[in-house]
Amino acid sequence: MRLSGLSSRFEQRCRIERIWERYVQGDLEPAGVRDEIAQSWRRARDSYRLDPALTYPRHLLSPEALVERRRRDEVLELARPILHNFEGQLSSHVVAYMDRDGWLLFVGGDEDIHAQVDKIHFRPGVNWSEEFAGTNGPGTALASGRPVEVFAGEHFVSAWQPWYCAAAPILVPGDSAPLGVVDVTGPWHKQSGQAMNVAQATVRAIQQRLGAIQSFRDEVVRHALRAAREAGDALVAVDARGRVIATNDAASRRAILKGGAIPAEVREALADFLEGSPPGAEGETTFALPDGPALIASAVLHCGSTVGAILRVPGRRRERPVRGGPRPSTRYDFSCILGRSVALRGAVAQGSIAASNGLPVVLYGESGTGKELFAQAIHAASGLGGSFVAVNCGSIPAALVEAELFGYEAGSFTGARRGGSPGRFEDADGGTLFLDEVSELPPPAQTALLRLLQEKEVVRLGGSTPRRVEVRVIAATNKPLDEELRAKRFRHDLYYRLNVLSISLPPLRDRGEDVCELGQVILDEAAQELGRGALTLTPDALDALRAYRWPGNVRELRNVILRAAATAVSPQIKAEDLHFDESVEPSEAVVVQSCAGAARCVGASTEGETATGGARGTLRQTVLASERARLLEALGACEWNLVRTAKHLSISRSTLYRLLHKYELSRG
Repeated sequence: MRLSGLSSRFEQRCRIERIWERYVQGDLEPAGVRDEIAQSWRRARDSYRLDPALTYPRHLLSPEALVERRRRDEVLELARPILHNFEGQLSSHVVAYMDRDGWLLFVGGDEDIHAQVDKIHFRPGVNWSEEFAGTNGPGTALASGRPVEVFAGEHFVSAWQPWYCAAAPILVPGDSAPLGVVDVTGPWHKQSGQAMNVAQATVRAIQQRLGAIQSFRDEVVRHALRAAREAGDALVAVDARGRVIATNDAASRRAILKGGAIPAEVREALADFLEGSPPGAEGETTFALPDGPALIASAVLHCGSTVGAILRVPGRRRERPVRGGPRPSTRYDFSCILGRSVALRGAVAQGSIAASNGLPVVLYGESGTGKELFAQAIHAASGLGGSFVAVNCGSIPAALVEAELFGYEAGSFTGARRGGSPGRFEDADGGTLFLDEVSELPPPAQTALLRLLQEKEVVRLGGSTPRRVEVRVIAATNKPLDEELRAKRFRHDLYYRLNVLSISLPPLRDRGEDVCELGQVILDEAAQELGRGALTLTPDALDALRAYRWPGNVRELRNVILRAAATAVSPQIKAEDLHFDESVEPSEAVVVQSCAGAARCVGASTEGETATGGARGTLRQTVLASERARLLEALGACEWNLVRTAKHLSISRSTLYRLLHKYELSRG
């Protein structure tokens, strides 16, 4: 509400005060005021049963409690310099900050106005939430989660009615409740749009600072999650407010989260635990999940402050066998690489050569071509006694890549592991480190990796002691590294150090009949997993598999086959059961349109036939017959070459196979 002119504001005040008087004296509905004000009045009268004749809010903090609340309020610490900056721009107003619980923690601005609002206890240490103060700018903004202006008689308590206030809540992504409120208050006759502009500009500046700090802290907590890797443990990373940041696969398989969040009762207890964690010391406690397992929470610290926690549900621990050699660290070997195409067998032969020596390897291939499968097969065939450790370089934040790969000493990061943590190179000592998406490594990590490959020594982040490691490095990329070199995104010396042996993995579209063999193998596995009997691919389904381009390669093939196995009615999987991603390909509507001319040619006679009592549906039958004839004509012109026919009709090959099935057409 923004009024111009003192007389207009006075008339508005008188009108609202009459409505307010009738409401506090017993009117059922506060008709004639804005919805947000009416809703707030209802809460004040019916839910909180507040006395509109209050002289000041009765809920206050002791001086000691106020000092402690200010000390623990991180938002206030960030907001204070911004509030001081804006208070110098105000005349006849004060600017205030209220925390998420409604406690007023800061008031500054015009000294005369400051002295006047102090008479109604608009001062630090007083709770101005709606529950204790009724309708007012900061309290109502906190209750509604939206910017609010409250003018004169719109205040539920009469003692506040000489004032006007504009308040905006401080919100951050992932948290529906405001973290606090900024309010600008002045005499009702000084109301202007400038007050709300100042409140919202202050909030935007605070939110920007909060966002930058929270983003960095989230990365620290994610790094702690990766550092807390224990086989079988379900792990959840949360920030200091209990908001879920990341989970591991084990947590996704267990009933820990509800709708992507930890249960409310656990979140409240966790917030109390993190809030009470001693500064500079890691803490740990256990919570009982409702109808679930125990949840162990470990605080994550950064620069002496608690920035989040790692929640852990221990998995079942299996005793390691005393005999029988080392536990295998790979699931695949060369026997798992299926296909007889020349391109694939050539890649397998190169992989076998690579397995016979310890030279670095770079695997080139599109997404879904099986680069990690090849890397595991090379490791399995090499006879190395150490582990196979895989790292996706593109999924690690740039600021934390070096700590992830090379480890860190105590004090560099604090989190799930006390005393520092080894990096992935140390984990792979005596074995193979697989660096997927190696082109995504940031420049500092490229430099450190080059030194490690040259010296075979790793120095943890924050440390100075070199540790000797013997690691076979296999890198993979779906980007041509020579192009990355030209773009100066990848070091020349690292390229030559890594690219000793290079193996190109062929895309599925270049592997000929391999797609049919793979499709049937995947179908057999799906049938067993789904508990169905034997499933087979019909000839038209095999034709459709051969004709499709497979932009997602083997990964996409698996998805298509699994979907068909789950949804097909018959054990014979037909072309129509295979649902491809045709988002960039024309549909069979093109064929129908190409037959529209034929339909129009026969339109007059068929309409006449219907008008004189001829058979109904003749037009549709004629269109279908024309479409079938158009298909036959195109097939004949292309000598039944299905690839050329699809191109001739401007449709996808999978659409062509469905039409062939629809009209029961075959070369015979």
